[in-house]
Amino acid sequence: MVFLSRNHLESILLISFSIAAILITLPCEYKAEENGGGGGTRATLVPTIIFDSLPPSTFHVFVLSLLFAFTSSLSALLMHDTRDNGTRNKSNYSQLLHVVITRCFGCSSLAFITSALAILFRALLLTATSSPPPPPPPPR
Repeated sequence: MVFLSRNHLESILLISFSIAAILITLPCEYKAEENGGGGGTRATLVPTIIFDSLPPSTFHVFVLSLLFAFTSSLSALLMHDTRDNGTRNKSNYSQLLHVVITRCFGCSSLAFITSALAILFRALLLTATSSPPPPPPPPR
């Protein structure tokens, strides 16, 4: 199993927080999205610069991936810091369980930040390769 060091976990935490902070500042617009089960449509807020060419559900998956990457890396960091202090007088089983849970949080944070970055790069690629809108006709 992959063991992520404290530096790796901190970088995942920093990347996910930075992307989320930048995401708040992007201009957004409401896009119509079909409801899954009941039919009809609902309006969802989507950034127009990057995620305009993708369906709104892709943006939602991106935000959830960022959220899970942030919380998983923070949990792994908090458990990583308590490894020496909290489990000193406990059994070997407790120490092993602590290590396994910490590694699971670390691996899940790596998986979630990878999926978030893949979605972001796909959105950037589609935005860069899409044709710009046609210019307005000249006034007569």
